[in-house]
Amino acid sequence: MNVRRAQQEDALTVAGLLDEATVWVNDLGFSQWPLPFPRDQLAAAIDRGEVYVVESEDGDGVATVSMLPDDPEYWGDQPPDAFYVHKLAVRRDQAGRGIGAAIVEWANAEAAEAGREFLRLDCLADNPGIRDYYEDLGFEHRGDLVLDGQKMSLYERPVR
Repeated sequence: MNVRRAQQEDALTVAGLLDEATVWVNDLGFSQWPLPFPRDQLAAAIDRGEVYVVESEDGDGVATVSMLPDDPEYWGDQPPDAFYVHKLAVRRDQAGRGIGAAIVEWANAEAAEAGREFLRLDCLADNPGIRDYYEDLGFEHRGDLVLDGQKMSLYERPVR
């Protein structure tokens, strides 16, 4: 697995991954991301260096994740002690292979290298499957908030 910062030429791949994940989550009865994911928002996030592409050994884009140095919208003003994981999406035909967990470990290593103490993320509060998934990866529930009409759960884990 190779994780690299996305470039604008990766936008279609990343958008496809996000849209596929959105359809899957919608089919489970939850709604988190817009469909299609707004291409202008994605392009801006790529320009800011927040978006990463995860490639298989043969160079196929199999997942994406965004990582931010701060997240005041969800977490308020915090000291620079964490990296914030967003928009983790794995291609459905690659699900169940540990790619998501490997991405979290990659993010952990990036945070450790940058001297950060925590990884933080948010997910839908009413989706027990994703909450259990992150808890199994060592994240602890730190609270809930309502943002744009959606109840979100905030999770944190110490960098290992």
